[in-house]
Amino acid sequence: MKYKRSKIIHFLIFGSIYLNVEIFCRAFCGALTGFSGICKWSLCGWTSLWMFPIGGLCAVLIGSLNDRPEYYNLKMWQQVIMGGSLICIMELLAGVFFNLYLHLNLWDYSQEKFNFMGQICLKNSIYWYVLSIVIIWFDDVLSYYFYEGEKPSSLLSYFVKLIKLQ
Repeated sequence: MKYKRSKIIHFLIFGSIYLNVEIFCRAFCGALTGFSGICKWSLCGWTSLWMFPIGGLCAVLIGSLNDRPEYYNLKMWQQVIMGGSLICIMELLAGVFFNLYLHLNLWDYSQEKFNFMGQICLKNSIYWYVLSIVIIWFDDVLSYYFYEGEKPSSLLSYFVKLIKLQ
């Protein structure tokens, strides 16, 4: 059974994880290739500290939904649609604010196919939907370890539920 709890631990953990995921992904994709002689295999990555609150907030919002019976009783594909859509909306709002309004240029998807205002794109949106499964599972893991919640099954079982449309 789900229950109300403080989300500050979740915010800090998920925000930190998101910073590292972004650094890893940009390093793996060679985002700094050609910058002052950096080659692809240097695995140099970068991020902005603004990604900490954005990533933490997205995960806390999805985790808060995950605390409500009307959400966690939904089929996994329905939870994924809601979680991925929430992340896409947050990315769009953050992009409009940070990139278009404040001109911080944290990201620019204008060269990607199927982008919207250069702030979101189809490719990354697909990643956000997959990531929402991991967030739902890890929120359950954190609840188990920090708040004596119900022990979650494996991450693989969450993907199986999705594939079986359960």
